[in-house]
Amino acid sequence: MQKKTKTRLSISLFGLLMIATLFLTHSYLSLAALAAAFIHELAHIAVARAVGVELSRLRLDIFGASLMMSGELSSYKKEAAVAIAGPLSNLLLFALLLPFSSEENEYLALFMGASLFLGLLNLLPIKDLDGGRVLFCTLASRFSLDTAQTVLSVLSFLTIFSLWSLSVYLILRLGASLSLFVFSSALFCKTFLPSRDGF
Repeated sequence: MQKKTKTRLSISLFGLLMIATLFLTHSYLSLAALAAAFIHELAHIAVARAVGVELSRLRLDIFGASLMMSGELSSYKKEAAVAIAGPLSNLLLFALLLPFSSEENEYLALFMGASLFLGLLNLLPIKDLDGGRVLFCTLASRFSLDTAQTVLSVLSFLTIFSLWSLSVYLILRLGASLSLFVFSSALFCKTFLPSRDGF
């Protein structure tokens, strides 16, 4: 009988910084964002368990929670399924709650907005986001690993640079969007400096 791996919990400096930034700006938005992130990660965990993958570590960082697997997935299809589960859960939840939204219910609107934003953001073609994982799996199943990695690296750089440029423009023009600046800067560091893989 194989011994089950214990799941360890850790938090990064950028994770603490992002959470602090969220709480200093809008507390209700912070709670909505954390609730949406919780549902996002639960979807990853549910699909990982469905395909028989054990989780070894849960790391809280600027992007939410990264789930580290204790074993390898047996196919690109399974890896893509685990990756896409998070964003799809957010988008599906947004769609299911849409008929119940109204101008009077500000908290529901914040939660729906956070779910939609998190779902769409995670679909971006960036290496350490779910969309990047799905793109990599799709490319790697059809082309060589080198081609998949090169295409993903180029798209990751262009997308992160666009987000960072937008954040600088918004800060200079409107004096807003410090969260986007912190997020895009941390995302660049995580993507282009050595890091561990995880969802």
